[in-house]
Amino acid sequence: MKHKNVQFEIDCNTPGLCKCHVTVPQTLIQQFFKHAAQVKQLDSDSFGFKKGSVPLDYIQIHYKKNILNHMQEIFLKHFVIDALLEFIHKNKILIVGQLKLTAIKMDTQSDAIFTFEGVLPKEIYVQRWKNLPFKATVRKKYRDIDNQVKSFLEEEEQRQAQYENETSIQINDWVCFDTWIVDTHKKPLFHNKKSELWLKIGDEEPDLIFQELFLDKKVNDVMITDNPSLQQYFCNSFEAPYTYGIEIKDRLPYHYFSIEYLKHHFKLKTKKDLHNKLIEVFSYSSDVSQSRSIADTALNTIIKRNNILVPPSAVQAQKNNIIHELQQKPDYTLYKMKANFDDHVTTLAKKQLYEIVAADYIAYTENIVVSHIDIKAYLNLLQRNRTKEFLYFTPPTTQIDGQEAPITLENLKKACIREKALNHIIHHLTR
Repeated sequence: MKHKNVQFEIDCNTPGLCKCHVTVPQTLIQQFFKHAAQVKQLDSDSFGFKKGSVPLDYIQIHYKKNILNHMQEIFLKHFVIDALLEFIHKNKILIVGQLKLTAIKMDTQSDAIFTFEGVLPKEIYVQRWKNLPFKATVRKKYRDIDNQVKSFLEEEEQRQAQYENETSIQINDWVCFDTWIVDTHKKPLFHNKKSELWLKIGDEEPDLIFQELFLDKKVNDVMITDNPSLQQYFCNSFEAPYTYGIEIKDRLPYHYFSIEYLKHHFKLKTKKDLHNKLIEVFSYSSDVSQSRSIADTALNTIIKRNNILVPPSAVQAQKNNIIHELQQKPDYTLYKMKANFDDHVTTLAKKQLYEIVAADYIAYTENIVVSHIDIKAYLNLLQRNRTKEFLYFTPPTTQIDGQEAPITLENLKKACIREKALNHIIHHLTR
């Protein structure tokens, strides 16, 4: 997605802090404000006027604050955040943790400015990592594990033969689509800027509105829709009955697991390589798979032999994320009662941050990039519980309040590139 006319200013002069300013031109602000006022006019029944007959000038004056407020959310989700993440990646700026939105300046009489802050590593020194001594975790020598792998491959090959000619979107498929807001003449707003999103078609009751939009559709289908699923995604804080254009770009089937995408993800050449790779998620020791153990040891080898330091604020933010996840578990109260609970969470937070920084740093220095096929291969691993174990870093959240929600392209790229960096690390340490 192109971001013509959107400007970026990065200030990393403050130690440990990076300020990012995204400037959206006034023309886009005015164009969308006018459209938002027209939509509001059709639905407005202000005192003294019949519904739909309120003068546009009246709407623009009396509803200005409300319109600008929900415009902020729409601009953020439609292209500002993705544009900034793309800019940060292209300029190889290493941010620890998540960017934080600190301010928005938006009015119809000037450019809009979105200000973000990101935490920088206190110190990072990673050199000569490719020749570090490394001993990969070995598999369990059980014949049954080989049989499990053979059964898995045979079952998926049978499912592919049964379903590979199915071209329409089904429950649990992943679908890639472009979407854009259209005006009253069904013409794109935002100077043709489009959001590229991926969505898993869920099978629960909250997922019905997305099912209505995508089920039985096919790649290259184009539609104009006022389906509330997109309205809720782009503007969750306010009721915003806008109309959207959608073009379906691709789909990833659920009915069968793609062995070819697995080969692509790990650059596997032979049947033996494929078999041995799958062994890694069938061979366990103390509830830890061989795959996860190898990844953990590889990252730990680099971290211990180099210098990576992150600021306390980043550690605290990561601790908060971990605790939030633990709170969703039924045993959280028992965890919290343990005397070393806080120390354990702090250690885990540091470990996770060091691993992410190491992977991001090596991705940048090794010029690792992500293609559309890479993303499909990444999502393919999420299609089976067993193969999810191949993903070491936490995947992007697919659900909001129990409903499957779209994931932006740049968030998927960020997750995918870390896994590619990790595979790159393991390849060099084990060759």
